[in-house]
Amino acid sequence: MRDLIAGERAPAAGTTTFVLAGGAPPPMALVALGADRRVAADFAPIDSITRELRSGVGFEEATRLRIDPAALPAGVDRLLLIAFDPANRPIDTRLTIASDTLRFAVDPGGQAAAAVILIELYRHQGGWRIAANGQGFAVGLSAIAAAYGLDRAWCDRLNPRLQDDTPDRGDRSGQSSGSGIAIEAHHILTNAHVVEDVRTISVHVGGRTLAAEMVFADPRNDLALLRVDTPLMQIAQFRSQVGLHLGEDVVALGFPLQGLLGTGPQASAGNIAALCGIGNDSSVFQFTAPIASGNSGGPILDMAGHLIGLVSSSLNLDRIRRSGASAENINFGIKGAMILSFLDSHGLEPQMAHDATPIGRTAVVARTRSAIARIACQC
Repeated sequence: MRDLIAGERAPAAGTTTFVLAGGAPPPMALVALGADRRVAADFAPIDSITRELRSGVGFEEATRLRIDPAALPAGVDRLLLIAFDPANRPIDTRLTIASDTLRFAVDPGGQAAAAVILIELYRHQGGWRIAANGQGFAVGLSAIAAAYGLDRAWCDRLNPRLQDDTPDRGDRSGQSSGSGIAIEAHHILTNAHVVEDVRTISVHVGGRTLAAEMVFADPRNDLALLRVDTPLMQIAQFRSQVGLHLGEDVVALGFPLQGLLGTGPQASAGNIAALCGIGNDSSVFQFTAPIASGNSGGPILDMAGHLIGLVSSSLNLDRIRRSGASAENINFGIKGAMILSFLDSHGLEPQMAHDATPIGRTAVVARTRSAIARIACQC
């Protein structure tokens, strides 16, 4: 028996039976995708609740799935095996998915995930391969459905709670806002905390207001990816050299204090003050460009106009002042390397820039202005 780790791949050996084990294994679903990473038109999803059987593929029991890749339609390029909680609550048990020769264990509880992609099977050079995944989704099947173009009715059937128009969202109510940056024709990057526990999301970008859906979130690293159906006119480019330099000049863009400072983007300049965050957190860096509430999720750019980070948070200055110390503009951004890893894990390849010639602050803002998104949420 070979144990896989997340991201590891292995050849698929013909017809295979996968068995899910855990304290109380949740239901599973199998979703087929085409070469475009959207739901395959000729193979609707199946699940272990209804246990629909098809030629060569089907759930034989609640925890057993049999797959014969040779029997799949030609339009199926990839299969996602998903575990999910029907009530859309975090899965709190360690799960193990295993065949006769391979085994992969994942702990969705560590991600507060209501759904998790266990493994993927995909076509490769005339055959099939298996990839251990383990990506969790805090908002459950609806995020997976939005990411891959599945019918919402499929989610409603498996997650009846999602049909409730007034779900319990704790004490959060009303509206919230933030910033984002277009990084692909249909995708906008922002902070996970900007779109956490919201009912609807709209983005104003490039002079247009569009409906958006959150398709992926990484609460631990405070990253979220939104999808819009309408193609975006301008997208930001990432700096190809992901390393940062202490003292280098940066520009932060976003929509702080919406409703007070106006509806247009605001720009502030500063420099990189430290290459890590509180407690030597290497996933973030410290910068001095002034920011305020609403800047969260906005881009941090170098002087060539390329994306090097995402605004994340500020140190609580009131608390510092009460302690008798003095500090200003202690802000933190998520490093570009972390963002690129997040995007890569979801199959996105953002544009990379190779010309590092400085163009000045005014040109930096002009180059990126139409890619900045003002995000408005209904909670």
